[in-house]
Amino acid sequence: MGRVFPNLYFGVLAITALFALAVVVCVVYFAIKYRDDKVGAPVTGWMPMEIGWSLIPFFISISIFVWASIVLFHAQNTSPK
Repeated sequence: MGRVFPNLYFGVLAITALFALAVVVCVVYFAIKYRDDKVGAPVTGWMPMEIGWSLIPFFISISIFVWASIVLFHAQNTSPK
């Protein structure tokens, strides 16, 4: 039981660090790649991408919620075995 709380903390920390690193890498890459380009035509929406970047964070946050709920349940369950 003692290892559950640090696992939750470091798990959420790892997920956050992974996404932060991905954003930083993409921003730096595209800033270098397109630094001299002119402004292009406006981009219209693409439904699969819109659904994807809505559902992926949703499922990640629901997974973290379920994980934290399990940890909370085990922490509050003080009945003797």
